[in-house]
Amino acid sequence: MKGPLAVGAAVVVALSAIGISYWAFFVRGERESTTATPRATAPAAVTLTLSELVPPVEIAGADGKFHPARLGDTLAPPMRIRTGDAGSAVLRAADGSTVKLLGGTTARVESLSRELERLSLGEGMVEADVRDDPGRLVQLDLDEPGAAPGASPAARTRGAAFVASTDGSGRSAVATRRGEVILSARGKEVIVHTGEYARVGPGERPGAPSPIPGSLFLKVAWPSASRVRTVVVAGETQPGARVAVQGRFVRVAPDGKYRAEVSLDEGTHQLAVDATDVAGRTKRERSPPILIDTSTDFQAHPPDWRHKGN
Repeated sequence: MKGPLAVGAAVVVALSAIGISYWAFFVRGERESTTATPRATAPAAVTLTLSELVPPVEIAGADGKFHPARLGDTLAPPMRIRTGDAGSAVLRAADGSTVKLLGGTTARVESLSRELERLSLGEGMVEADVRDDPGRLVQLDLDEPGAAPGASPAARTRGAAFVASTDGSGRSAVATRRGEVILSARGKEVIVHTGEYARVGPGERPGAPSPIPGSLFLKVAWPSASRVRTVVVAGETQPGARVAVQGRFVRVAPDGKYRAEVSLDEGTHQLAVDATDVAGRTKRERSPPILIDTSTDFQAHPPDWRHKGN
């Protein structure tokens, strides 16, 4: 009888083990899976990275205080960035798209998401290279002083290489190197195709796009020898171009004329004028030697033919 009893006991033990295993692996596991709090994975923040830098470049956070930028810094709304006249900076997105701020440029990050990348250009010039992506829109607001929120001109694209500039007074221009860019203002939109540019003035609608000029025009009237330390440099360039006199950007009138006063020390100097058009092309003109000598009168005086003593 011991054999049947032993077999029965073994069967009971085996069934108990099976029951315990079932409860441990299936019942308890199901309860734990239904009662455990799911872990939410926060989406990675969308930022722009400062990938190239030529000082001086400064950035500011929500407090509005600017401080020197460093390579690798990240920018997110509502941060601002500005470059000195001799500085430049490249902002890179996760997909490789870039926005290069040239010298004397101020910009602000308005919003960043997978579907929309929006920046505003306060003054200066940027070169943008946006990867083709029908699911994302890149918009660059061209700030116009005094305009209502959202009323400033804007350039937007889903994939293009373009240059945009604004002079801080509401005069802006956009030129496209690759793809298409829509320039809008005051309820009107124009499509700027590859090899074209379009301009918009303060309170105006954008003009019809035109072919980018084949060359950059720059004319300079240099001062001659002077007995004062402040001289005037004046000239003319293409409307919409930017001009820097001795490394400092000056205002260009709607007709392309510019004028700047330059302070010089005693001695001989050679001045330089640099122009950059809406296509991103540059041109430099250098002056002949200019002598500053405050002890010499360079003006010619007519002879006095009157007889002395009469």
